[in-house]
Amino acid sequence: MVNLLILAVGLTSVVYSQGSSDTVLNAVRSSDRTERAANGKLAPQITAAEHMRRATVYMANRAFAPAREHWQAVIDSFPNDVNVPAALYGIARSYYQERRYEEARETYERLAHDYPQTKEGREGLNFSASSLLRMGRGAEAAERYAEYIGKYPDGERIDTAHLNIIDGYREAGRPQDAIAWINRTREKFAGTATETNAIFARLRLDIALGDWQHGVQTADELLSKPLPVGSNTNADELLYLKAHSLERAGRVQDASRIYLMIPDNLNAYYGELATKRLAASADDGVRQRASDRARSVQVSITAAATDYPAPYGLLIVS
Repeated sequence: MVNLLILAVGLTSVVYSQGSSDTVLNAVRSSDRTERAANGKLAPQITAAEHMRRATVYMANRAFAPAREHWQAVIDSFPNDVNVPAALYGIARSYYQERRYEEARETYERLAHDYPQTKEGREGLNFSASSLLRMGRGAEAAERYAEYIGKYPDGERIDTAHLNIIDGYREAGRPQDAIAWINRTREKFAGTATETNAIFARLRLDIALGDWQHGVQTADELLSKPLPVGSNTNADELLYLKAHSLERAGRVQDASRIYLMIPDNLNAYYGELATKRLAASADDGVRQRASDRARSVQVSITAAATDYPAPYGLLIVS
């Protein structure tokens, strides 16, 4: 009953929030319809601040084209306004969210070139690299991230820039360059979550390269100490990847032992994967353990069904 009350309150809040958002959006659309010149362009008396406000409302509602119209109006009509870098950033971000990555890249690079001393300029350089990565141009992305590191050694995204260089070189099929940056990142960010994420990047690289022995070694290093807040992985995932590496290396019994260390329950993604791997074992005893694990989860699913409204219980838990 308590769960149902919480759900009802939550849904009411969502509906109210959506209604409030719709009211603001409709008001902005109405203003745009009435405040246009004869040529169809937005009225020149609209201030830069008001253009920025309306663009923000449109962007929040994923109405990208009208948001860009207002940002472009700031750039065209108020070229010396303090909001111009933010307007360029908004245009680039809208293209990025639409997955129009080449247009996003071009705008981000213009922003980085024209306003390098602003936060928006720094973000422009960073996200121009991200756009390249999204387009599968990993080596070019890595070069842009390296440029960011060189220009802004104390930049807001200095840690992720290092990690993204690793990803860029990995996706570009340049593992030795990726490893060099893993080592460089570990040295610079020793003892932090960024170092942990660099080690995890090495584990992913080991698996991509089929270097199973080193994969086990890297997983063991990560499992040997507590994972700091901000890590991109967790113990269950690391155990699974270690077991996977052992299995691919032909150490099947060792792999089964590690798979069994991963708990399986309603919320255990890697536990379910581990149970499936155990169920595929040639060992009768291991398959029996897998069956026991699966049965225990099914019992939990059945018990949890009583926590949901009757008309939707089977839909939610199945």
